[in-house]
This record gives sequence, structure tokens and C-alpha cells, in this order.
Amino acid sequence: MASMMIESSSTMIDRWVSRINCGNHEIEVEKELIANVGEIIARASFGLQDERGKNMFLKLRTLQAKLFMTNRYVGVPFGKFFCVKNTIEGNKLGDEIDKLLLSIINDRVDSNNEKSKKDLLGLLLEANHSNDGKLEKKFSMRELVDECKTFFFGGYETTALSIT
Repeated sequence: MASMMIESSSTMIDRWVSRINCGNHEIEVEKELIANVGEIIARASFGLQDERGKNMFLKLRTLQAKLFMTNRYVGVPFGKFFCVKNTIEGNKLGDEIDKLLLSIINDRVDSNNEKSKKDLLGLLLEANHSNDGKLEKKFSMRELVDECKTFFFGGYETTALSIT
């Protein structure tokens, strides 16, 4: 885990150095740190180091903004019907995130890679198998997706808020 954090932070610092060398002396440190935390959590949770990790991070952040956007209808019964556009966009984003996580989980199940058992998803999938290696289905796919989202949101929010 520490090596992932060092690697991700080194990449971020290298980006900063190249920006400064190009003449751009302004860096939004808070934004960069938040993105760095998201990258570290995507690596630690799902072993993602590609565009899928960044894509999932952006979609989860957008969904979070949609879900927790303040509006005038807080506490009003059936308030979600007043903001139909936000509700539809939130549901669409939720479905996209679920599909993305399902593809990540299915890829991991199909790959059977020893290295990938060290992250959270690998541990959850390993717990889903019995001792003789057969799939025992202790978790449904829905539960696995929900656990992944919970871990990402929980880890991201606590870490990002404590840093910034």
C-alpha cells in the first residue's frame, strides 16, 4: 500500500515540476491532492491503474455532487419529483457506475491473477470462494458492487477531507 502511495504521489509531484518548468506557476493543490487520493484508493481497492479507475472516480464524484446538491425541496414529501432532471441523471450515473464495477469484478474473476488478491476486491472475491476453490456465492454480485462503492466513498471522503 505504501508503495502505491509513493508511486502515485511521485507522479503528481513530477506533473507539478513539469508545469512549473513550462512557466505555469499556479497549481491547484487541493484539486491535485483530491485526485491523488482517488487514484490511490482506486489502486488499493480494485487494482486499477488505467483509465477505468479515473473514469469511475469521475463518475462517482459526479454522482456524489448530484445526490448531495442542495435544493429548496429538502424535507418536502415527493421532493424528487420536483427535480426530475437531477433524479434521472443520478439514476443514469448510478447504472453506469454499476456496469463499470461489474465489468471490473468480472474481469478479475476471469483473470485469476495472484497479484490482484492483495487489494480489497481480491480479498472480497477470495472470501467468496470455499476452501476447495469453488465459488460459494457468499456475496451476490450486487453486494460486491455495493461494497466496492461503499469502500471507495468512505475511503475517499475521509482521506480527502482530512488532507484538505
